[in-house]
Amino acid sequence: MDAMILYLTQGVTRAKSTKIKMAAAAFIASTIVPISIYMPGFWLTSSIGKLTFSLLIIWVAFSYSSLRAFFLQWVSFYFITFAIGGSMLGVHYFLATEITVQGGSIVTFTGGYGDPVSWLFVVIGFPCSYLFTKWRLEQVQVHHMKLENIYDVTLEWRGQTARCKGLVDSGNQLVDPVSRKMVFLADENVLGHFLNKNELEKLQVEQVVTSLDELPEHVQKAVRLVPYQAAGMAGQLLVTLLVDRITIDTPEGKLEMKQPLVGVQHHDLTHDQLYQMLIHPHIMVKGKSA
Repeated sequence: MDAMILYLTQGVTRAKSTKIKMAAAAFIASTIVPISIYMPGFWLTSSIGKLTFSLLIIWVAFSYSSLRAFFLQWVSFYFITFAIGGSMLGVHYFLATEITVQGGSIVTFTGGYGDPVSWLFVVIGFPCSYLFTKWRLEQVQVHHMKLENIYDVTLEWRGQTARCKGLVDSGNQLVDPVSRKMVFLADENVLGHFLNKNELEKLQVEQVVTSLDELPEHVQKAVRLVPYQAAGMAGQLLVTLLVDRITIDTPEGKLEMKQPLVGVQHHDLTHDQLYQMLIHPHIMVKGKSA
């Protein structure tokens, strides 16, 4: 259990270590149990002693690089320990607590701390809590990485403006082979500021060729079909619109692109609505005006 907590701490903090160091630190951490049982009055069993003991565990487990990194590893070690232990304790009391009525009062009570069911719960519950904590921490890291690449975007077309969140998509290298214009992707939440639902439906790639005459003249003039190829799929066509301007707010200033192509997406780009547009990565390196 100590080794699993240390490995999870290493994953969160990206600390350098070896298998020998991790095994040694886990062994040292486990010695607190017999010390607490056979020498309950020893100073290591006090709060200050446990604090000092945890510093030793982190020092043995990870290569010391700086005081700041060491402190982060130490705090993360406690955070993960409390997260796993707290979740187990909460589930245990949720499942083990019994309620009865005595003399008109509601009384709750739990089973003994050391009963066989409790230890069986630890054996089963600890790996489950560990995996759940590991999964949630990974999700938080992915979410944080996404937020670092999300910017406020303003889309302008025919005097109308739509504001949304855009994610820089490094995998999006799509350009129009004729005009060499970058292609951005926007979902219906953005395009709905300029087009009604009926017009958006007619812009589906299966209908756009036969329904183009039914669209307003300014939409017909803006439509471009851009060929693309996705992984595991044959050549496809993407319906795009030639709009007036896209402006991206970055910490270094505004990036502006005139007359870009915006690919029409008939579904949400992400289930949590974290962003509504995929930004072409080349605009981020071309300067303040592209």
